[in-house]
Amino acid sequence: MSTYLVLCQNMARDIGIPGTGPDDVTSTSLSEEENAVVRYVKQADLDIQSRWFNWDFLWTEATITPVVGTSTLTSPSDVGNWKLDAIVFSKATDSYQELEYMDWDDYNLEYKMGVVESGTPEVFSVKPDNVIDVYPTPDATTAISVAYWATPTELAANADVSAIPPRLHKIITSRAKIYYAENEDAPEILSGALAEFEDLLDKLEADQLPGQKNRRFSKAQDISNFTVVPQ
Repeated sequence: MSTYLVLCQNMARDIGIPGTGPDDVTSTSLSEEENAVVRYVKQADLDIQSRWFNWDFLWTEATITPVVGTSTLTSPSDVGNWKLDAIVFSKATDSYQELEYMDWDDYNLEYKMGVVESGTPEVFSVKPDNVIDVYPTPDATTAISVAYWATPTELAANADVSAIPPRLHKIITSRAKIYYAENEDAPEILSGALAEFEDLLDKLEADQLPGQKNRRFSKAQDISNFTVVPQ
């Protein structure tokens, strides 16, 4: 596992910056090159996390306690995209019930006009502001379990660790080296960084995207040519 600081130090070493690299990512006394390293590592990590919304490493679960008489649920602060087939009422009991999803326009016409009933939620939709609305309006505080893909989190402090699986953290410095090479006119770094990043991206996508676990590439550099190993 590599912290933000370690990633920056590794990149500084890889591109030939003298010394051990940044000693503190928040320091105001870093050299121009060290500042560039800190900036590119942060951007590379965010870029990779944002490449797909449904990375496995962004998937998480939460429990929401509804407010009696209120149809909207209080969302976790890091919600990016809801997993629409995993919204369950009273999941921890034998009377659990998976809520049925409806498109917002249809749901709004069907359930939000006139007097809205209260009771045990059976149907839900996601409003344009990404908030879940349930029907009937809850008449009890029985928990509702949700699953979602979180929004990417930026690296900020020395000890921060990327959400990307630790065994593939090298992809962050590979992407950061591409930024460095393109912006600092270092063609001798660019070609190697591009090949390394492409190979590691193949591995990350095969490992962390739904339905990709058995993907195998015929060439590390060719992401358009792959086969799927039968289950």
